[in-house]
Amino acid sequence: MTRHYLTPKNPETADTIVIGYDRPLRTFFAQVYKDREDDEPTFLLMTGYQTGQHPYAYTIIDLVSQYAYTPEDLYAALDDDRICAPFRTIQEVNAITHWPEHGLAEPVPAT
Repeated sequence: MTRHYLTPKNPETADTIVIGYDRPLRTFFAQVYKDREDDEPTFLLMTGYQTGQHPYAYTIIDLVSQYAYTPEDLYAALDDDRICAPFRTIQEVNAITHWPEHGLAEPVPAT
């Protein structure tokens, strides 16, 4: 599954926002959480873990937009993840991308 790490709007509320596309489940997913030193992270949002739950990129972007900056290029990147998933290698399908507040980020090679 692809993973796009977004820049938090308020790191005091949530410090990790991840969205992406899960090819086997055919859905977009999102995780928004605040790391805690003493325990498991506090999840503010976890969705997209049922087959076909979020078939459109814009719905997952809307869900995380209160927590993270969502650059204009993000929608196209997510839609590309969905459309091209059947034709990509495992490394490409499992790509990790870190998005700054504005603009497009470069993917990090999967290990």
